[in-house]
Amino acid sequence: MDLTRPFDLPSLSRMTSRMLEVVDSHTCGQPTRVVIAGADLAPGLDPNEARELLRAKRDWVRRVSVFEPRGHRSMFSVALIAPASPGDDYGVVYMDAATYPDMCGHATIGAATTLIELGLVGPIMPGYDGAFEFGLRTPAGRVELRATLKNGRCEAVAFRLGFAFYLCSLELRLGDDRTVPVHIAHGGQWYAFIDVAAAGLRVEANAIDALIVAAQDIRARIAAQLTSADPRNGKPPVVGNIVWTDTPRDPQATGFNVPVSAAGSFDRSPCGTATCARMAALVALGQLEIGQSFVNEGLMGTLYRGMPVSPGVQNGIGGIVAQVEGSAWITAHSRLLVDERDPLGNGYLVGGGAAVL
Repeated sequence: MDLTRPFDLPSLSRMTSRMLEVVDSHTCGQPTRVVIAGADLAPGLDPNEARELLRAKRDWVRRVSVFEPRGHRSMFSVALIAPASPGDDYGVVYMDAATYPDMCGHATIGAATTLIELGLVGPIMPGYDGAFEFGLRTPAGRVELRATLKNGRCEAVAFRLGFAFYLCSLELRLGDDRTVPVHIAHGGQWYAFIDVAAAGLRVEANAIDALIVAAQDIRARIAAQLTSADPRNGKPPVVGNIVWTDTPRDPQATGFNVPVSAAGSFDRSPCGTATCARMAALVALGQLEIGQSFVNEGLMGTLYRGMPVSPGVQNGIGGIVAQVEGSAWITAHSRLLVDERDPLGNGYLVGGGAAVL
């Protein structure tokens, strides 16, 4: 075999009846895997219909693109839906190790960057410098995007979340009889914010396992204590994401956090939707003004630049319209194959407090 030339991928494809073509990126440290072929979603399909189709009949797409051995617990994938007509918006379905989220900030930035870098959207003019605006159709509705290009390459993407809101604060009693305040807000997903030092813990890359374990306990305690209802349906929300907050390290930053999901994964980036939810909470608590910059730092020292751009109201609920900007970089273009003889071909997860076999 001549190893100086590319492998013959068509011959590899004969080994399987299932294959996904993907482009990988990371947004400020957090991975996104965009499924550009193989999910078989019809052009123009509504993202909510596409999500239910994948959930009910093709969950293997999520498992193969997210789970081990091709991914890991913190992998996040996006199934791309081509537009029905040229010039229309692309659609996306978000997929993680636990479920199909309505919205994800880092994956939106990653998917938008991938579309631009592949030449599927963006200015026709080669070497374009400046801003380019477009949108993505998501299960949470259309998300407005503004990409900053330099010499035709995507430097950053800002997304605008149409609505984020603060729900309530709790005085939560921990297992060591310590009482800590917890602030609960929604920014595309539900988040509970808790000061890591108040909980007697610390944020360090080498201490992340302790934060994951502690998040499991806090998640259960919130579920037992939370009585405030989601104003949209009258029921207490299921808060899956625990966000550890801390003092920023970077002098540019005004916030610092590490989110831990119900799947036992953690966000390497500052987390886009968590940043939206945190800004909504800070505005409601009088700690941030509309139009004021909020720079959020993540575990890897990377930054998201956010702003509550205006007050927002949805179905009589007060909140904010939030904007967050970050950068993503392409890391791979590959094909994921499923050998039908492989007993673990659909993927698996081990560790993290929630094994899936």
